[in-house]
Parts: sequence; C-alpha cells; structure tokens
Amino acid sequence: MSTRPDTTTPGPPTYPPNYAHTFRRMYASVIDIGLLLIIIYSVRWVTGGNAFTGPKTAPQDIFILLGYLILFTGLRGQTPGKMVAGIIVVDAEGHVPGVAVAIPREVVGRLIATAALGLGLAWISFDPKRQGWHDKIAGTYVVMKPKAERPKAPQNERFSPGERRARQRPWRFRRRR
Repeated sequence: MSTRPDTTTPGPPTYPPNYAHTFRRMYASVIDIGLLLIIIYSVRWVTGGNAFTGPKTAPQDIFILLGYLILFTGLRGQTPGKMVAGIIVVDAEGHVPGVAVAIPREVVGRLIATAALGLGLAWISFDPKRQGWHDKIAGTYVVMKPKAERPKAPQNERFSPGERRARQRPWRFRRRR
C-alpha cells in the first residue's frame, strides 16, 4: 500500500456574492481620495512644487496615481479605503481579479464611467448586482468581505466576561480542605 503525500494546495480564497452597497463604496472612495491627496501634497512638497502641475510634470507622477489603484486592486482586491470599508473587488468566480483585470477596470473603465458625467458611477445604485460601468467592462464585482470569526471560549468557563466570580473567595480567605 503506497501513501502519497497530499499535493493539493489550497486555492485563493473565494468570497460570497454579498454585493456592497453604494454608500459603502462611496465611503471607500472618500478615504482613497483623501489618501491620494496626502500623497500628492507630500510629493509636491518634496519636489519643491514641480510634481503633478506645471510644465515640469513627469510621467511618473501619473504612474503614482494609477499604481495606487491598479496595484492595490490587482494584488489584494482592496485599496486602503476598501480595507477600511470592509469591501473587496472580485471576479466572476469570487477571486481577487489580478493586475491584468485591474488595468482595464481602473484605467479604461473609470475613464469611461466618469467621462459620461458620472453616469457610469451612478449606475451602481440602479444595478441589481451593484456594478458600475467600470465593473461591467472588467467583469468584476465589489462584495462585502466576511469578517474573521473569533475563537470561541472554552465550555468549562462558568462565567461570562465582565461578570464577577461569586464562588471564588480571595486567596487569604479560602478554606482549607
């Protein structure tokens, strides 16, 4: 009888299709815009005001903005704003989409969604699967990330947290058995 070691590796986590509400996505966007503004003003201060504005604007300035969205969404499925809001970008199978899907979602999709006077972003409120145009272009969904379960307390505990132990006396008043 031969025993083979288990060579199956666990795949990437799969997230259930619990679509994120519009306001939760707006909350994440506000946090991301705030963080991007902090990055922009920090880089401008370091470069003496030459970054992001004026004739000395370098192409790498644009890559900072796009890299923030593409790398976080492609590698983790979440920007820092989405992490705080508890939402994650997934593909049709429920996995993190990857950089190859994040590029059309964040560059082409967002450009089209906002160029149409924001109609592509407002579409999130009316779509049954809460997809904006940028999500539809890339085939992605934004879902609620399940919270990690807390370990359960052992069953032999006789009190709940915050409750005083009435049966146990202080050590100096204990009876000897």
